Amino acid sequence: MTFVVILVYLFASIPVGYIFSKWFNKIDILKTGSKNSGAANVISNVGPLWGYSVGIIDLIIKGYFCTLLFQRLDFSEIYFYFSVIALILGHNWSVFLIFKGGRGVLTSIGVFCGLGLYFEVLILFFLLALVGRLLIYKDSAFWTLIAIITLPVLMIGFERELNVFFIVITILFLVILKRILSNSPLSVLSHFPYTFINRIIWDRDIFNKEKWLEQKL
Repeated sequence: MTFVVILVYLFASIPVGYIFSKWFNKIDILKTGSKNSGAANVISNVGPLWGYSVGIIDLIIKGYFCTLLFQRLDFSEIYFYFSVIALILGHNWSVFLIFKGGRGVLTSIGVFCGLGLYFEVLILFFLLALVGRLLIYKDSAFWTLIAIITLPVLMIGFERELNVFFIVITILFLVILKRILSNSPLSVLSHFPYTFINRIIWDRDIFNKEKWLEQKL
């Protein structure tokens, strides 16, 4: 079964955003915009069609379908845990990109849905993605952090099983870790703790999003 976990990691490591950007559009997404291979960066710098395609693959195939498949294969609890975590590890730290990758948000949401956390995902989407982002403050990175903090509370309210709770907490830790380390781990030490705090809250090195995306640092 260890071999299966490795295969899961390698599958999740397939850098769809990088492939769509580099192979089909001649754009190195790891050197553009926020310098990650996630759907949002592809949408902003390659185009909506390519970006939404990346998002669908990350959310539905990498996250949702794979989690359902693991359940269908009746993995033991421990192998199910490591297989699901391998999805996030592969997406965020792809072996094919020298351990660079995306932020893991959409893949994580797909996993959460595969785990049956539909109510939690819907509540967070409505309150944070719609009400919060559209009516209060438009920076999605900030609301992603709020969602990370809020999700465990909602799970407790819905009395989710302990093993599911443990999987989700691990995934949220990995998403936060990716925000902190980004695709250049050592750079978090520059201007510490300013860079560290900005990465946790805003998922970038500086407060100004426009300057960050233009890399006018």
